[in-house]
Amino acid sequence: MFNWIRDFFDMYPQQPKFSFLFHSHYSHNSNNRLPHADDELFAFLQMMQKHGRLNDTKLIIMTDHGARFSSLRKTHQGKLEERLPFMSIRMPPKFQDQYPTIMRNLRLNSHRLTTPFDIHATFEHLFNFHSLSPYQSKSNRSVSLFELVPENRTCAGADIEQHWCACLNWHNISIDEPIIQQFSRAVVNFLNNFVSDHKEDCATLTLLRVNKASRLEANNHLLKFVQSSDVDGRVPQFRNASSQPLNETKFYQIQFETTPGEAQFEVTAEYDPIKDIFDIQKRHLSRVNKYGETSACVAWKRPEFREICYCSNLLVHTNLSSTVTAAK
Repeated sequence: MFNWIRDFFDMYPQQPKFSFLFHSHYSHNSNNRLPHADDELFAFLQMMQKHGRLNDTKLIIMTDHGARFSSLRKTHQGKLEERLPFMSIRMPPKFQDQYPTIMRNLRLNSHRLTTPFDIHATFEHLFNFHSLSPYQSKSNRSVSLFELVPENRTCAGADIEQHWCACLNWHNISIDEPIIQQFSRAVVNFLNNFVSDHKEDCATLTLLRVNKASRLEANNHLLKFVQSSDVDGRVPQFRNASSQPLNETKFYQIQFETTPGEAQFEVTAEYDPIKDIFDIQKRHLSRVNKYGETSACVAWKRPEFREICYCSNLLVHTNLSSTVTAAK
């Protein structure tokens, strides 16, 4: 795949160009194969350097997320791996010499909370780099990485939802607590309702077990945001060093399994103690083991079902297999 980029540069040596290469063959299903890409990547970078192509190329090497399907994902480290993908930016030498302040900001920002929205803002900044007007981001949730990202930036201020925030204080609690039992039942109901318009294709899921449960507690050093910034007003107010009251709502997270199929999920939801309900949303749900072909019956018709649906026709095959085994 790297050869495509080489050919691209060979074909258009003088023209300004933009290229986006997406490579998932080695890493999508397992971390263990990723080292096999090292030699190819190293050879590609050597070629770019040898032919002087890095002299006028802004190079970004990044991942869109960390490992999602592995035994590592079930650990605390795996949780961070998913939420903290790799990001590397290299600017041409002339750019580095000509804009030392920007390079200083870029290096400092590598130690601060940043998001893909900031990468988008950085591209916008590049495309308007020689404008007479100073660059201004079109959104409050993004900062060009050529500018200094605030040192006290929070997940809420960066528009990172609680489920994806790596800066939160999660405290483990017993899976036997009534609130966790209520949460797990509500989540399974949510899963079944989510695929209900294809219930003839998708088997009804039931709770197999809850493996882990956590409750979010505000971290005074990291979560200083005290006012809602999202359009739905769902971001809670966290207590900081001042007397600002803590929002009544709480966030809970569970890792659980469903049957049939032994699917493993992690979900974060906001609990409203006044209404005694959980606000469960699909975007706050992660499938943490591989679903493979178990949702093939709806994969093309309803791709958003792939993580959840267990095809009913697999139950027929399983039952037939069991019957044959019993007969023997």
